[in-house]
Amino acid sequence: MQTPKDFLNVVQNAGLPDWRYFETIDSTNLNALQWLNDDARDGSIVFANHQSAGRGRSERQWVTNPHSSIAISIVLRLNETEQQNLQLFSALAGVALAITLQKNYSIDAAIKWPNDVLIDKQKTAGILTEAAWNGDQLDGIVVGVGINILPDSIPPVDKLQFPATCIQQHTTKIVDRFKFLGQFLQSFFEWREKVSLPVFINQWEKLLAFRDETVYIKETDIVIFSGILSGIESNGDLRIISEEGIIKKFTVGDVHLRPASS
Repeated sequence: MQTPKDFLNVVQNAGLPDWRYFETIDSTNLNALQWLNDDARDGSIVFANHQSAGRGRSERQWVTNPHSSIAISIVLRLNETEQQNLQLFSALAGVALAITLQKNYSIDAAIKWPNDVLIDKQKTAGILTEAAWNGDQLDGIVVGVGINILPDSIPPVDKLQFPATCIQQHTTKIVDRFKFLGQFLQSFFEWREKVSLPVFINQWEKLLAFRDETVYIKETDIVIFSGILSGIESNGDLRIISEEGIIKKFTVGDVHLRPASS
C-alpha cells in the first residue's frame, strides 16, 4: 500500500507524532482504540480512504466512500484539566470543523448538539468520541470524525437518519480532501488549548443549530421533552425551556435532538 504524498505532507506540516493510513478499513475508531491501548502517542491519527463499518452514536453505521470523504480518528491522552472536561471533546471537533469551513471556504456551519455539523440544516459531518479506561483510570480518548467532502460521500436517501449534504455543494472553490484535512487538524489542535476555557463554550453556543427554535428531545424514538433551545451549560449540557417556562438540562447520552420542522 502506497501512502498518498499529499497525506504525508499534511501529517508532516501538522507535526503529528505518528499516524496510520489505510486504503480500506472497517472502523478508524476501532483501530485507534486498539492502538491507544498499546502505545499510541497523544495527537496520533488514523485515516482511511474507505471505511466500511464506521460507527456513529447508538451503534449506527457510518460508511465512508472512497476518495470522497474524510474518515479520521484522533488519539488524545488527556491531562488532568482536560479529563475534567471529557464531555466537551466531541464539541471540540465540531467547533474546529465549523471554524475551518467559515475561515477557509466562507461556509456558515452549525453544530447540532451534541455531535453533528450541519450546513443549511443538513448533516455534513458526524463525530463519535470514545474513551479507553484501565479500571477507573482514563488511558485516553479517540475522537472519530466523518466529513462529507464531495457529492459521492452522501449516502442514499433510504439510508439517511437526517438530511445530508457535502462541503463541495456549498462553495465554488475546489475542495481538496487532504488540504481540508490539514486545515481541520490545525483548527482542532488550536481549539484544544481553549477547551477548558469560557471562550470555548461561548464559541460553541454561537454555532449551536436551532438556537431559539422549538426542538424535541427523543429517547429511543420517544419524545420526552420539547421547548425552545436556549443554549449550552458550562459542562456541555443542553438547556431547553418549555412552553410553561420549565428549564430542563440534558446531558450527552442516549438522547437525540430534533428540530420541530423535521
